[in-house]
Amino acid sequence: MSKNNLEDVMIDTQDEDEEFEALLKKFIEEGCEEVKPDDEDEDEDEDEDLDYHLEDDENDDNDEDDEQISTIGELEVNPNNCVKVEILQPIKHPERELEKLVGCQDIKKRIDELITMNRYNIRMHAMNPKVKVHALSLHSIFLGRPGTGKTTVCKIMGSLLHKAQMLSKGHVVVAGRGTFVGTNWGDEERAVRQVVEMAKGGVLMIDEAYLLNSDNKNDPGKMVIPLLMEILANEKQRDLAIVLCGYKQPMLRLLELNPGLESRFPNRFEFRDFSVDELLDITQRRISEYNYTFTPSAWSQYKLMITEAYTARDPQTWGNARFIANQLERIYLCHAQRCIKGDIFNRTEFFTITPADLQPIEVPKAKPRIGF
Repeated sequence: MSKNNLEDVMIDTQDEDEEFEALLKKFIEEGCEEVKPDDEDEDEDEDEDLDYHLEDDENDDNDEDDEQISTIGELEVNPNNCVKVEILQPIKHPERELEKLVGCQDIKKRIDELITMNRYNIRMHAMNPKVKVHALSLHSIFLGRPGTGKTTVCKIMGSLLHKAQMLSKGHVVVAGRGTFVGTNWGDEERAVRQVVEMAKGGVLMIDEAYLLNSDNKNDPGKMVIPLLMEILANEKQRDLAIVLCGYKQPMLRLLELNPGLESRFPNRFEFRDFSVDELLDITQRRISEYNYTFTPSAWSQYKLMITEAYTARDPQTWGNARFIANQLERIYLCHAQRCIKGDIFNRTEFFTITPADLQPIEVPKAKPRIGF
């Protein structure tokens, strides 16, 4: 590039910054009007229908992010008690969202194997309709600590299986112990059957499933797993994937205490803790969503802080990606304070994280054990 061309680029960049600063000041001084969409009334009741449809739109490349819309369903556990349940609608590009995830290579490979096997079955049946196709169960166990991607993968899974013609709808119903355990005798059976009906055609995700099997012999939660197994024994319940999520050891104990459960859930996915490099990769991906960048000195300091926190972590309470999200929220707050109080209007400075924005990290350390 010639000297004159370089000077022209520098002038253009300077003009853009000055224009941005002027527009930003005008925005702050005048405010902005709330714009309501013309078709607001038409879309008002759009989320009320549970009959989900996912249209293949492979040519729609304008969707940078696949935002998963959440709706709320309601279970009537008994005449006096209704429980709200989160229902996640399918997304258009689940493969792209899965590929965005840091790590999880074994999980991605295993999901791809399931989908490939289903495609093989479809082709097999097309070649000879009389031939018996291979049995393929979608029920799965997700093992791992918090922040390792269990919930995120599960939310994507429904859409993936739907696009592969393995599920008819692809939505995800999110449940937990509180969804099933009611106040009256028999509430559990009613809740289980309603939740399964709500999840038909999609995924039923039961988070912290091991809480359904406490040491208390009279715990009503103990009825839920046998009820689920009874339902799964019905061959008509093929259009459903149930995923049990939770910490590895409690989940393995749950499998041991319930004979037959392991055979009903043949797909086992283990979500391992992220490495330091993966945590830094997660950081870069998250800040890019807001168009932030670190200065070289801030990034060096941040890397050192994360490495030290990782080394000092308690493996039982370590938050993985959640830990990174919490640290970034603290950085954003400090950065916002600095920009507003310092009257920063320069675009480059406005989106740059400096060492002044970094906050000390407090990591809970493992408590010393007493005895042997």
